[in-house]
Amino acid sequence: MSASPIRTLFRTSRVRRGLAACAVVLAAGGLVLVRAPSSAHGDAVTVVTPNGPTTATFTGPGAHGRLSLSHGKLLGGAPRTFYAELVLSADAGDEAKQRAPLSLAVVLDASGSMSGAKMEQAKNAVVELIREMHDDDEIAVIRYDSDSTVLQPLARLGNVREDLVAKVQSIASSGGTNIPPALAKGLAQLEESARGRVRRVVLVSDGLDSTRAQAEELAKASAQRGVTISSMGIGLDFDELYMGGVARSGRGNFAFVKDASALAGFLRREVKEGATTTIESATATLELPDGVRLVRAIGADVRSRGDGTVELSMGSLFAGDERRVVIELTGDLPAGAVRSLSGKVAWSRVGGGSADAKIAGLDVAGASDSREVEEARDGAVLASAVSALASVRQLEATEAYNRGDGARAQALISDNEAQLAAAASAAPKPMAAALDRQREGYGESKRTFAAAAPTSTEGKSAAKAGAEKDLANMVRSAF
Repeated sequence: MSASPIRTLFRTSRVRRGLAACAVVLAAGGLVLVRAPSSAHGDAVTVVTPNGPTTATFTGPGAHGRLSLSHGKLLGGAPRTFYAELVLSADAGDEAKQRAPLSLAVVLDASGSMSGAKMEQAKNAVVELIREMHDDDEIAVIRYDSDSTVLQPLARLGNVREDLVAKVQSIASSGGTNIPPALAKGLAQLEESARGRVRRVVLVSDGLDSTRAQAEELAKASAQRGVTISSMGIGLDFDELYMGGVARSGRGNFAFVKDASALAGFLRREVKEGATTTIESATATLELPDGVRLVRAIGADVRSRGDGTVELSMGSLFAGDERRVVIELTGDLPAGAVRSLSGKVAWSRVGGGSADAKIAGLDVAGASDSREVEEARDGAVLASAVSALASVRQLEATEAYNRGDGARAQALISDNEAQLAAAASAAPKPMAAALDRQREGYGESKRTFAAAAPTSTEGKSAAKAGAEKDLANMVRSAF
């Protein structure tokens, strides 16, 4: 089944702008206007419209998006699984491209395993970052091994640039790896950042640490306060699920490189994304009707209240960025019953002001005929959901492989291959091609995991590269 022409039409920026300009004229045709709370930019009018039976779009100051359902009808008589897909995009207009002031904390591994060329490359990358950042940006540097030290308290870069270069170049490596205290120090530095700045932490490590749960809790709490945490693993001996989990909880990026020479590029990307961030603290609230229950959400932190309200936290977006959240649901609806799912999306704008948009209700109905269910299915949404769920299972397969449970890893990957092939057969062509690429990539991992030991160079490299791709795909389409 292909995406509806109306749905495709509403995804274009030209049409969205036209709708906003003609809102009063179109109101009689079913368009809903919602006035957002007053902000520093004045009252903002948000345009919300349903686009057929399974998709509703919304737009507001600085952002736009859509909520879609994989099924408009569910077979009655038992609980049935279906999905909602929420996509939020930050506008890439001229105003959105203005550079935001940035406060950045670099948390750098200086343990003994970083000694030699790896440490020198890492220091050179941080020095390059210091030289490229703007004078008005703020920076803090924390070096850590078994202990951690604030090498540079948060300061305006123009005031400390040359002294900080010398401090970084003097870093020596020793000791073990203890991430949480260093991460906490970096976050504490950003509490001193000036109002209105975009705040980011970059965690760099090449080692193993047994404190993953503690680090993820720190990252999750920071994201809720508007601080983004990204992580970069260097070499083949770090724990990709640890470092990736910190980035996922911190709503940031995760990357893997075989040596520290690529750190400069990662830091440069972090600065660019931070400086072009336009949307912060993006959240969504979904109201689930009777008979519909949340199973899980992929791509956002989720909290379910007892009254059927689901709260999703998505973090920050830079200009032109697009984030997706896949929400797995179950519905138990008798034939003929109709239930409506609605909600609201809210965000803060960098530089001041806020906006929210109500999402028009989307109906899901109980049906007695499986053909009706098939006809009311959105193949694009289902494909997106299957892709995100496959990434979750693939990370489970990687974890099983790393602990030596090859049989479990192979079974999970085989399940992924079957699920992706089935979804591709019903998806629009571009999405079917992406699902096929994802399935083929998993086939390569399956062969590598079968042939190479988890401790081998080939096995470690495959596990880390795969984790990087799948963690990205859980937030943005990556295949």
